[in-house]
Amino acid sequence: MKAKILYLYYDFMNLYGDNGNVRIMEKRLKDQGFDVEIVKKTVTDDDISFDGFDLIYCGSGTESRRAAATRHLKQFENEFKSAVESGTPVLFTGNSWGMLGNSITSVTGEKEEGLGLFGFDIKEEIKTRFIGDAVETAEGFADPFVGFINKCDEIGNFDDYMFSIKKTIGQIPFAKDGVRKGNLFGISLIGPVLVKNPFYAKYLTKLITEKRKMSYRETEYPYEEKGYAMTLKALAE
Repeated sequence: MKAKILYLYYDFMNLYGDNGNVRIMEKRLKDQGFDVEIVKKTVTDDDISFDGFDLIYCGSGTESRRAAATRHLKQFENEFKSAVESGTPVLFTGNSWGMLGNSITSVTGEKEEGLGLFGFDIKEEIKTRFIGDAVETAEGFADPFVGFINKCDEIGNFDDYMFSIKKTIGQIPFAKDGVRKGNLFGISLIGPVLVKNPFYAKYLTKLITEKRKMSYRETEYPYEEKGYAMTLKALAE
């Protein structure tokens, strides 16, 4: 059986090695017995289909590249929303989840319309970047999420966040983060989030196998589990 991953803006939105998330899902799905096809789409593609995918992923980019990706994805807004509404697993990490709101205003005052799945508006901050390690919790997950944040977004007109930030090391002044809508998740953690949080990679893998009406095969990933435990302990001290 084939599993398909749609990797959006693989060249524009891969600032922190975010492609590691696609690679880890490819490995985990292969361990479940799938043949895995990764379809890559970027701003030069004039057509994107969201049908038939088991996972849609987008990573982090510079603010200017996020603006370009937002303009491009806006062309396919209805099709993307249909995929979300149908329950397709979707993950946007780093600053890419800012694309899912009403608008993004750049430091120069230019305003991009977002995809409108959530009611927030983003304003990019010119003077300050919010940088640091974070431990985040979310309803429905027993384990906390760990990782690194590097962003310059101020979010307005919104209070329906998914994550609560419980511990930070660095300059992270906000206490809430991220969004969820069905099987769509957005989180500010950058880089290979699924490597750092193996319980969440397992969650997504089980979600895909269940949607395909397959039994999940329990598989051990000891190096990832050890790395997660060590990171969580270090951040908690």
